Amino acid sequence: MKNWKVLIALAMAAFMVFAAAACGNKEESKAEPDDTADSEMVELSEDQMDDLYQQAADKALEVRYSEYMPEVVVGHAEPFYIEREDDKGTWDVYLGASEYAVLDGKAYEIAGSYGEAILKFDYTDDGPVITDLIWSADGGDHDDWIKENFNKEAIENWENFRKDDKERDLLIEIVQKKAEDALGVPVDTDQLLEIDEGNGTYRLLKTIESGDPENGDYKFDTETVKEGKLSDLSN
Repeated sequence: MKNWKVLIALAMAAFMVFAAAACGNKEESKAEPDDTADSEMVELSEDQMDDLYQQAADKALEVRYSEYMPEVVVGHAEPFYIEREDDKGTWDVYLGASEYAVLDGKAYEIAGSYGEAILKFDYTDDGPVITDLIWSADGGDHDDWIKENFNKEAIENWENFRKDDKERDLLIEIVQKKAEDALGVPVDTDQLLEIDEGNGTYRLLKTIESGDPENGDYKFDTETVKEGKLSDLSN
């Protein structure tokens, strides 16, 4: 699993894609006309999509400090392509999942996982149920992994997605808004909440930036605004 820290609503409209027919022995000359063509049409409602995103987020991250402070894991994704075979679904996406904790009336992202992924799930009478979350490879193996594991149409949609930074920014904003709705407080992206689980302490840090990356004099620093013991916090 890849973990990228992100300093960060909009609900997606329900959509419909046609899955590639990939069953039987693939001998088209022997295939009989299918009177149930609708079975090849994959449709998920907006609520079902959101539920799958949340299930994926729960697989990627976990709530760790709820005994000390209000906390939540939330997720959203940019969908590229869905395939369905019987009651099995495969969804190529760009997934964003974040863990947020509340301190002094504001929420802070304390962990985040963002990247291309494959969601495996079952279609059930009670809605889709995720069975596996497969993250893409990192580094130099990343693009090759996409080409080897994503559906052809998904690759085309992925290539368009990665060209537009605004789309990724929007995804981050959606995840942030979900955290605000779940926790009932605003998300603070100007300060950082750092938790040292081993020592049972926390620090609230103010970020200080100066200079310009283009001039080569950019500097990033932090200043401690507040610190204390997790045991002194009460949820």
